[in-house]
Amino acid sequence: MKNHKFQQIRVRVTEPGQSLRIVAETDKQYNRIRGIYISMPLESLMVGTMLGLKVNNQEVFDDNHEVKLISCGIQVAPNQKFFLFEEHLDGGGSAIEGKFTDGGTIAVSQLGGDLDPNNPFPYEARIYLWLTNEKQEAQ
Repeated sequence: MKNHKFQQIRVRVTEPGQSLRIVAETDKQYNRIRGIYISMPLESLMVGTMLGLKVNNQEVFDDNHEVKLISCGIQVAPNQKFFLFEEHLDGGGSAIEGKFTDGGTIAVSQLGGDLDPNNPFPYEARIYLWLTNEKQEAQ
């Protein structure tokens, strides 16, 4: 079995300012959530967008945590994109709950695939969880 996996949670946003509930479960074969990365179709959509996140009812990010603080642009190397958690967050089938809130602004400065930069809705944000089989460090 591999020692890591990148689990994807997709969030479909259909209108500016929309708040969506996230409910998921981590893959049971991996015991730790090592990091997180949020991918947006346009970097400008990150402005004002918030993510709240809980793992097994333990708050990781409050509902007003800015997505831009745990994301990066295309200028960052692929192996450095993840926001790494310093604390041990249990994987192994952990309950993931959260709230994704669109920033409410319409992107006007970037082109991206089939998206109209003047009206990118609907769009899909992707939350990637980096799952590993690391041993918990003794404290």
